[in-house]
Amino acid sequence: MKMKLLGCALAALTLSACGGGGGSDNSGGSNFVQPDTSGGVAQGFYSGTDNAGDTVTGVVLDTGVYYFVYVNQTSNTLGLVQGTASRANGPLASADARNYVIGQNSVTPANIAFSLAAQSSLNGTITPVASGSTPVSFTTQYSTVYDQTPSLAAIAGTYTGVAGSIKGGESVSVTITAAGAVSGHGTSGCTFTGTAAPHGSKNVYDATVTFGAAPCLSPNRTLTGVLVVNDNSILAAAPLADRSDAFVLAGSK
Repeated sequence: MKMKLLGCALAALTLSACGGGGGSDNSGGSNFVQPDTSGGVAQGFYSGTDNAGDTVTGVVLDTGVYYFVYVNQTSNTLGLVQGTASRANGPLASADARNYVIGQNSVTPANIAFSLAAQSSLNGTITPVASGSTPVSFTTQYSTVYDQTPSLAAIAGTYTGVAGSIKGGESVSVTITAAGAVSGHGTSGCTFTGTAAPHGSKNVYDATVTFGAAPCLSPNRTLTGVLVVNDNSILAAAPLADRSDAFVLAGSK
């Protein structure tokens, strides 16, 4: 995978330099917790770094559902940490995190304890459920890009980059229309279609992706997640309904 291109694309999404982070190769999921009952104070775009040397860019929705994509250009690793943050039992935490390591057939569960300064920073520690695994700490900063007004017309266009799941990855091209229709194809011949629609008033979009038949790695499967575009860079992340795999895409015009 083109990790340098991907790392810069992720950084552009939060108006940061190539660098960043949050979330590494030891996350995962268990059972879903209740949505963030604090009124969505953690919602926003974040970018930063973790103590494993990863660059991380992600979004927390007003429901507490989060998607953090991490890249390590040294180890050539790409992954997604996804789950739901909740204040239902006190401090902001997540008991259902899953870490998807793209192309490495790895999905692992973890718990996350967050330290939140609303619209400023989101830090924490990811503790893998598996005994003997090493926790990973991360620090991320809030980006006001999240507060911009969403516009399908503004994000319409064709983007090229990389995409994949735990089963593998490839170069892709994806087109978004002003009506929110999504279509794309990879170098393997895999094709996919979908939709994008604003997630409320914030600059993030709800997305669905349906893959075609083989050679797609998840043939005829439909995934639901999020799509973010900023400064001509695109990031999309969507897990399967059973959370056994996830699709990650990053690229630019």
